[in-house]
This record gives sequence, C-alpha cells and structure tokens, in this order.
Amino acid sequence: MSRRIANKAAPSSDQWLQFAVRALARSDRTTTQIERLLAVKGASPAQIRATVRRLMSLRYLDDVAFAARWADRRLARMPMGRARLQEELLATGCPEQIVQATLRASYRKVSERDLATQVVAMAGRASSEQTRGRIARLLSQRGFDEDTIETVMGPLMCEER
Repeated sequence: MSRRIANKAAPSSDQWLQFAVRALARSDRTTTQIERLLAVKGASPAQIRATVRRLMSLRYLDDVAFAARWADRRLARMPMGRARLQEELLATGCPEQIVQATLRASYRKVSERDLATQVVAMAGRASSEQTRGRIARLLSQRGFDEDTIETVMGPLMCEER
C-alpha cells in the first residue's frame, strides 16, 4: 500500500517538496521520474513545476549528474555497449541531449571493445561453436555493435582451428 500525503486538505508546496525529497533519499531519480511521481500522487502541474524548480535550486535534482552516475554504475555492474546503455538511459527519462553527452563521456573512459572483452571473459571459455554462438548473442543483447563483436570474437574463432 502506498503512503498518501497526510493532510486531507490540499498538500502545500512544502509537503510536495518533502515528499519529493523523501523519494530522492530512497533512490536517485531524474526530473521526469519526480514529475511523474508527483503527478501520480495528485500534485497539480503548477505544484510539480514549483517543486522541481526548488529541487533543482537546492541541487537535489540534476539530470546531467544523474546520467553520469547511473551510466558509471551500470557499466561497472554489467558491461554493455553504447546501444544498450542509450536505451536504458532514455528509459529513465533523461533527455536525449543529456544521454548523448553521457554516452560520449562514458565511452571516453572505457572502450566498448574492453567492455565486450570483459563480457567474453565472464562467459567463460568458448570451447564449442554453440558456446561461441551463445557469447555472440550475449554481446548483441548487451548492445555491442557487429564490428566490436567480430573484433572480440576473432581470437575465439582462431581457437577453433
């Protein structure tokens, strides 16, 4: 059961701000996620705008910083290619422009080839053609492009000979 704003009277701006701060304390969120959360809880568009402006002025809400933190955590936990990371960041509600800048910055720090090599290493030795096919599918699912997959799968294909 979700918690409702305590007063039966219309919640004040301070109450919406407190609600949003509690939500941010539980989990890092984008501006879009906070806006949706406030809307679902019954805040008016004007209350949502005011709350978001206040959160931004307090530096509690920053989509650029969110995207950078989120991308770094995601890549550390689960190496993936640019396409998958882009899809996931867009799903969080980050604007396209911020997503593109985050992708450029993230893949300057670590190459997709190195990330794909980590995935191959985690998948284990590719001793059979079936296993190599499974690894290639995994790399594709993780958002690596065909060139990167061919580059990291090349040494595995040589083992076959």
